[in-house]
Amino acid sequence: MSPANLLKEPICKWGRKAIEKNLELLSADVVAAPRFICSKCGRAAAQKKNLCKAKKLPY
Repeated sequence: MSPANLLKEPICKWGRKAIEKNLELLSADVVAAPRFICSKCGRAAAQKKNLCKAKKLPY
């Protein structure tokens, strides 16, 4: 799957290989300065749209 298509779905649904293959994309755009955390899997992201069950971090 291309990086553009991956960003259309929550990172919670990304598989291990997709994460490994697109680590630079994740660290630069998605998880830099996280403001939300997924209450289902514990992944963190800067924007709510990148998680399936996002909860705002308390800070």
